[in-house]
Amino acid sequence: MNWLKRKSKRSLGKVGLAFTEQGLALVWADEAADTQKLKHWEVLDGQPSQLADLLEDRVERLALEGVSTSVVLGDDHYDLQLVEAPNVPLAERNQAVRFLLKDKIQIPLDDLEIQIFEVPAEAYPRAMLYAVAVSRSRLIEIRDLVLGVGLDLKQINIRELVIKALAERLSSSEEGLAVLDVRDGQARLNLLRDDTLFLCRNLNTRIDQAAMAASDWAFSFERFIVELQRSLDFFENQMSQGQVMRLLLAPVPGVTNQLIEQLNLNLVATSQILDLNELWGTGSILTARDQHDVLFAAGSIIGEGD
Repeated sequence: MNWLKRKSKRSLGKVGLAFTEQGLALVWADEAADTQKLKHWEVLDGQPSQLADLLEDRVERLALEGVSTSVVLGDDHYDLQLVEAPNVPLAERNQAVRFLLKDKIQIPLDDLEIQIFEVPAEAYPRAMLYAVAVSRSRLIEIRDLVLGVGLDLKQINIRELVIKALAERLSSSEEGLAVLDVRDGQARLNLLRDDTLFLCRNLNTRIDQAAMAASDWAFSFERFIVELQRSLDFFENQMSQGQVMRLLLAPVPGVTNQLIEQLNLNLVATSQILDLNELWGTGSILTARDQHDVLFAAGSIIGEGD
């Protein structure tokens, strides 16, 4: 997305920032470096009021002033809605979508900023699009935070499009692809084909270590598979996009291997880990915990050019 986009001042690698439940994930990488392309990663753990000081400290310590930076909004920062494309001239579309969203979101119209990305025409019987609704004042706060510590803000993005960018980089297939990201027990499914996002939705079954260790997990997992398969069938049949033969699971500490194994026993699609270590040839430096924590920050700096 191109909210508050600014031109990069110099090329010293890239910084990715992503708001998380713990605070702010930070990744600094330089794909042009001969060695050690991944320079630094961590989660700045703190309350919102503390993040500016924590980030300023890291910028100073790591000499990141002026480095091109992409930011990913937290899950509670925006509202993603699938809506029917209004039958109006293109120049009037944003305003028409704003009107459509007024009763679906909590953001007042006078503070509402939207971005739109289209769904392929063949996906639904009627023309549809995804609209991202964000508070304009929230965007300004984020812009001021990033610029205030000396970083060069390039873009502000959303999690779903970062997942798409990661899938593009880590999967060369042009066929249907499913990506699962599980956070705080909630599984988010993204269905893609040929670098295009067709569908994203939450799955209802809770998935975490406690749930998978419970006596009723077999029943819960069966329900999860049914729900997941329905989405895959919808993609194949109603959207006419062919059978999904590959599923990527973003690492979930304490869950990943067992879930991959069970998915492979129950789905036609081959399931495997979405491994951030493949991005910069870092081997096994990033643990499952690291990858879970910095997934969006890492993905934000590989999807767009300078």
